Amino acid sequence: MDRDKLQSVSVARDFFAKELRTLLEKRQLTIQADAFEYLVTMLTRFMEAETFFARTANGKLENNYLVKIYSDYLQGTPEVKKQALKRLGDVCLMVTGFFADSLNRKLVDVDYYFGMGGAAYWHLSQTGFASTSPMFQELSVKFKSVSSVLNELSDRSGLHNNKDVLRLYERWLHTGSSHLKQILSEKGIQSPVFFDVKTKH
Repeated sequence: MDRDKLQSVSVARDFFAKELRTLLEKRQLTIQADAFEYLVTMLTRFMEAETFFARTANGKLENNYLVKIYSDYLQGTPEVKKQALKRLGDVCLMVTGFFADSLNRKLVDVDYYFGMGGAAYWHLSQTGFASTSPMFQELSVKFKSVSSVLNELSDRSGLHNNKDVLRLYERWLHTGSSHLKQILSEKGIQSPVFFDVKTKH
């Protein structure tokens, strides 16, 4: 990854870290440093459609279906199970928190996502690496509270609809349009940044 893209990812992380820290302090919600860093990385990573959405067999992006992720967990190897639990928890946290408006168009309600996401993190804390077990356990126990914080972060930034905003980002990434940059700025992103889909976090 070149220097400009590295700087862009850094700007994105700084934005989410500052907003998240402000809201946690406002709500007097305490989380450990590793959980905080995990959330910042997740927010940065999932702003790219290639990372947030699932991919079909023919390579097209589609919504994340919890039953499909859970199926991967049931049928997978131990390592696949861990990755499936992690994605299940992450997707549920992002959907209930950052993209809560999308639940208005789903057949299941927010409590279903709370239950699935919290349980996924909890199981991951019991089966994952010892070094990350306390972090995932904390995210499980505080799932609803963290989701609520992400919901307010979404309100503050104006990023309510995952598909629309991610599509807008992608168009700006490919065109560099000053008009699209202005629209993103109006949604609360003062310095739209590039996200590299090949970045490893």
